[in-house]
Amino acid sequence: MARNPSLKASEWFRHLRWQGEAWTTRLLLMVLQGRSHKTIRRGIHAARVVAQPLLAKRLDTAATNLVRVYGHQLTDEQRQRVAVRSLESFFLSCLESIIQPVDDRQILAEGDGLDELFRLHKEGKGLIVGSLHLGCWDIGLRWLSAHLPNLSVIYRPAHNPYTDRLLNRARSSNSHCHWIPQANAKAMLKSLSAGRSLVMMTDLYPFSNDLQADFLGLTTHVAKGPLALSQKAGCPLFPVAHVREDDGRFRFICGKPLHPTKSATDLQERAGALGRWQEPWINAYAEQYYWINRRWRPGDGTGQRLRPTGALAERVLAKVNG
Repeated sequence: MARNPSLKASEWFRHLRWQGEAWTTRLLLMVLQGRSHKTIRRGIHAARVVAQPLLAKRLDTAATNLVRVYGHQLTDEQRQRVAVRSLESFFLSCLESIIQPVDDRQILAEGDGLDELFRLHKEGKGLIVGSLHLGCWDIGLRWLSAHLPNLSVIYRPAHNPYTDRLLNRARSSNSHCHWIPQANAKAMLKSLSAGRSLVMMTDLYPFSNDLQADFLGLTTHVAKGPLALSQKAGCPLFPVAHVREDDGRFRFICGKPLHPTKSATDLQERAGALGRWQEPWINAYAEQYYWINRRWRPGDGTGQRLRPTGALAERVLAKVNG
């Protein structure tokens, strides 16, 4: 890379670093694209074993969250196994948009809200799909994008713009979506007004947010963005989940829409409803949830026990007992 004399030294080194990262990303994509689920699972497991010391803090965060949520439903050893499976599931989920595509016959789409979602789409009305970091969200997105041709995904851009372009191109190779940066609220509203559908993640820790709700039985800071956007645009939010079954198949589940109201407590009420809908799916597929996210942090006023959490499914316990 020839140095541009108009650039300051710090800027030149930054661009040099970005170019190096982009070339590394390009190489990794070349290696990963088209690989089977079986191959990627094995690779992730092997990489996780080698990198275990570097991942210790992440696994400790996951184990701490599991203690908060499930208490004595899991032993220390079982929590560690769920944490490990959760981490490997997260890495697999991040790669599923670029590895070998899944045959549609392996995906079961269901749920009380599915017919309503397609009805609104056919009528040209905007809607929001509220996803969560559970299971195979990229496979769920791939299936949804094949059935909703006007779909846009709200995403967090990579810090490196060269890498960001490469990743978006790779994701788009197996889906049919537009991509809108999470800071571009104007583009989101414009898309909804034009009758497009938006996919937004609903379960990340919001760093500057005063909205709290019951999530997994605990007082929790919840993401206000999807609900506030739904309220402002006057469109419904459909909760969805997407999980891997033990026989190698996949499920995409769509719940009934959460319509905005004029109530002063609309955001909190719908945040609670969203959490109540998501909880049974997290309990049923806990080894596929994103437990490494620091949802409850010291000093932020969350983590208070509001009610008992639902019981873990037998399939989860069976996976961590062996």
